Amino acid sequence: MYTMGFFELFLEIYNACAASVIIFLTGHIVLMMHRVDRDLLKAKLFLNDVVLQRTWIYISISGAAFALHTVIKFVIMFTTRGDMLKEFYLVELTQVIFVVAFIYAVHNWYVFIKGFTARK
Repeated sequence: MYTMGFFELFLEIYNACAASVIIFLTGHIVLMMHRVDRDLLKAKLFLNDVVLQRTWIYISISGAAFALHTVIKFVIMFTTRGDMLKEFYLVELTQVIFVVAFIYAVHNWYVFIKGFTARK
């Protein structure tokens, strides 16, 4: 029987909570987008450069963490010294960085869309 350590259990619970947050925020964004004037939204987005810059940064960090996660898992699976990397929890760390950055990106858009629909 496989028993999880504290860190593995914490990470699984964290991933479940993070997935719930992402689903909740994206669901709200989709529902709010039905009430938004698209042309006015595009104009406001064009004028608000901060939203685009933050989204780009968060998605870039998230993509880099995903790529690093994949490379580390590849090294662990297919090299003889890959087991050495398991001790440092690098796979789990990159997974946490990916999820946090993605949540920030979704939250950034949620705040932008919510502020736009509240004024309408």
